[in-house]
Amino acid sequence: MNLIQRMIKKKYLVWINLIRPRRALNSLLTLLSFNLKLLKPWGQPVAVDIEPTNFCNLKCQHCQVSHWQKPKRRLTMDQFSSWIKQFETASRIKLQGMGEPFLNKELPSIIKQLEKDHFYIEVVSNGTVMTDEIYEVVTQTRHFNLTISFDGADKKTFESIRLGSDFDEIKAHLTKIIQAKPRRSKVSASIVGFKEHQEQIKPTIELLGDLGVDEVYLQLIVINFGQDSLDERTVEHRIQMKNQTDPFKIDLYETAKQKGLKMDIADRLFDEESPCPWPWLGTYIDTEGYVIPCCHIGNAEICHFGNLNQQDFRTIWHSKEYQQLREQIKTNRIPHFCRSCYRSAPLEREGHNTRPPSTLP
Repeated sequence: MNLIQRMIKKKYLVWINLIRPRRALNSLLTLLSFNLKLLKPWGQPVAVDIEPTNFCNLKCQHCQVSHWQKPKRRLTMDQFSSWIKQFETASRIKLQGMGEPFLNKELPSIIKQLEKDHFYIEVVSNGTVMTDEIYEVVTQTRHFNLTISFDGADKKTFESIRLGSDFDEIKAHLTKIIQAKPRRSKVSASIVGFKEHQEQIKPTIELLGDLGVDEVYLQLIVINFGQDSLDERTVEHRIQMKNQTDPFKIDLYETAKQKGLKMDIADRLFDEESPCPWPWLGTYIDTEGYVIPCCHIGNAEICHFGNLNQQDFRTIWHSKEYQQLREQIKTNRIPHFCRSCYRSAPLEREGHNTRPPSTLP
């Protein structure tokens, strides 16, 4: 399911735009720009990801942050206040990045500011950090979606994947939040479907249904974060892509339905017929202010187009580098850092060792 479909499904695009006509116009212009594949979009991003921290308290086996040696950084309220003024026409702000968002003590204040400005807010968390202040803001914020990463139906599996976690503690946090959340907010769960733990996916969905989550997002596509060094690991962990009638997926959908869950399975790679919409519809800002194509890269050392502390976003959005990325996506000359999301640019282990031309930074 692509970004446009996900936004419409969640209905926040309609709600946000009804109370903010400028956002309605921007959404229309942005969608038209994507459909026409304009190199300089008429609108600004509809969806913006902002990274609260670049470090984590877990060492998950599939995450690049577990191997980083970078200085720890947190987004400050002053930084956020300066940046968010440039995204007044966006509909959705997602507070996620390479680190655990709630390790940033200013995050509750940031969430309150976003609610005041009538954005739809999303946070993706590992569920380990639950202070009284965090609990209060999570359970009282309207039009808010908290997604907890949840990989495994039992303590042994869960803690072997999410190293440093406490399975029982996270379940307790999840239950407490679900019981107190407002009607117009959601609690979702995200599962990474590793091939070696494939038999755990169905019982995990069943457990999440019993806990009372609203929606499950199952990612069957393991990406390489734009790094060639992770290609082999990406291929090894991927569950084989199959068609929509795959009995495995049908069974998962039926399980979710029986538990009263909505479910979205990310199992389709982009291709020439269905290109990635993100260079037209969204953007990603890291803790230092670097503008990066998307969260699947999330690392300015791999690619960035400029810095919000040095340039305004509109200049970056229409820059030669951003236009070049759109041109490459439009013509299916996929840059190397995007290829693990593309069917037409397979990973090296899958038989292709040539890299599409790219002069992006």
